[in-house]
Amino acid sequence: MKKLLALLLAVAMLTGMLAACGEQKTENKGGSDTNTASGNPVDTLTAEKSTDKYRSYYQVWIGAFHDSNNDAIGDLPGLIEKLDYINDGDPNAGDDLGADGIWLSPMMPSSTYHKYNVEDYYNIDPSFGTLDDFDKLIKACHDRGVNVIIDLVVNHAGAGHEYFQKACEEIRKGKTDGYAKYFNFSKTQDAVYQHPVSGSDYYYQGDFWDQMPDWNLNYDGTRKYFEDVVKFWLDRGVDGFRLDAVKYFDDDNTDGTEFMKWFYDMAKGYKKDVYMVGEDWTDVTSDIYEMYETGIDSLFNFKFANNSGEYLKAGSAVGEFAKKLQKYDNNIKEHNKNAINANFLSNHDMNRLASMIYTDENKLDAALYMLSPGNSFTYYGEEIGIETEGSDDKYKRTAMVWDSDNLPGIKTEGVSAEDTAPLGGVKQQLADKNSLLNTYRTLFKLRLQNPEIARGDITELAAFNDSDCAGYVIDDDGSRVMIVHNVSDKEMELTIDLIKSPELRGWTVAQEKSEGIAPTLEGDSLKLPAKTSVVLKENK
Repeated sequence: MKKLLALLLAVAMLTGMLAACGEQKTENKGGSDTNTASGNPVDTLTAEKSTDKYRSYYQVWIGAFHDSNNDAIGDLPGLIEKLDYINDGDPNAGDDLGADGIWLSPMMPSSTYHKYNVEDYYNIDPSFGTLDDFDKLIKACHDRGVNVIIDLVVNHAGAGHEYFQKACEEIRKGKTDGYAKYFNFSKTQDAVYQHPVSGSDYYYQGDFWDQMPDWNLNYDGTRKYFEDVVKFWLDRGVDGFRLDAVKYFDDDNTDGTEFMKWFYDMAKGYKKDVYMVGEDWTDVTSDIYEMYETGIDSLFNFKFANNSGEYLKAGSAVGEFAKKLQKYDNNIKEHNKNAINANFLSNHDMNRLASMIYTDENKLDAALYMLSPGNSFTYYGEEIGIETEGSDDKYKRTAMVWDSDNLPGIKTEGVSAEDTAPLGGVKQQLADKNSLLNTYRTLFKLRLQNPEIARGDITELAAFNDSDCAGYVIDDDGSRVMIVHNVSDKEMELTIDLIKSPELRGWTVAQEKSEGIAPTLEGDSLKLPAKTSVVLKENK
């Protein structure tokens, strides 16, 4: 009899537990008056792979990422070995970061470690591998649903480029109607034509360095050359290009916006859905808007990036940040209805964020830029808090730290990875639920699980009483999500009345110890913990 009673009790307890689990699952998925799931919905919601231009990009500095042959230089085979870290092909499982786009730093033959002085636009620098390695990388990425864009240096060549060498030979002989047409030469030395051609009375334009002569982008021959270059790489499977220094396309000979329009239209002729993002590093927003009129998909949002940008300023004025973000998005789409904002915090030309702000601020700023409309761009190592230890560019491009107990042998111009990742490497941070890396992984999931974030427009701003909170609605053809940020050190109770029947979709907490901290939503009342960002979705 005792055994029978014990069995009946066990069955009753099991039934109760299963019922409770079923109730909790309903709460996690939303659709009820109370949404108070203790677990983050990103752990249970599912996502589909992206099939369009909207992506979460990961910027890889090839020479510093992973070394496959122990020569102290990162390479393409090394990147292939680490692809599962970036994206393992399953958007709903694994320990990958979740990026579905990769931006590759310059990889063509060059005399420098940074490869921005290209000598051959049709090959891979031997230190990085071969064209066969590149083809294997493209296939491996596409098999995972990852798009690849390559850094293309169109403004200038390397001084060792065959065409420039031949141009200088002809200039010395007084011939100016051959290869010299590909570059900009003058007999007058001034602010533009600074660098002398040895053995002649000519000077050439090289805005950045005498080893980087500027192409004459107005010459038909130059345009035909780059048309062939673009076709070559598109035929090899690249999905688009990051265009270096588009600000400098404009010079004495060239209308930069006219050239940009020609270049974009030309590339679309070979690949209809080609994606292009340009580097126009300027504080003059009218220049940005004018460049958007060329049709280019994206221009990096420098106004919001790095230590002086709006993302970092938002910690003290998040309401103003939301207004500025909406205004900027509206403005670029007035000039190009198909514009895709390109949001980022740092890149290879900037000091790393971890050198300037604390870990919790880094987490908060990551949420601010990754939960903004458009494409996101994350610089390798940003997600683990790699620091910049010196002022030269080489310190901004040091080795990726995979395991802080086994530092890589990679050296960037002699600089090793010693003490650059005080929060630990990838291995250490994957094991820590509160880590910066796991915050980034959550943000990548939020973007993929809620495609409205990237693709929609900011249509409404919340009128919260407290300036430490901001909320905005992103509308993607009627499907609406709301992003809410609390940048303060205290919990806030907010009324969510801009969307109907709000559902918790996920959150990140930018506190040193974030485990167990979660927002709660009852009806339209949201309790948002300190330094927390949340994604809500409208259920009509």
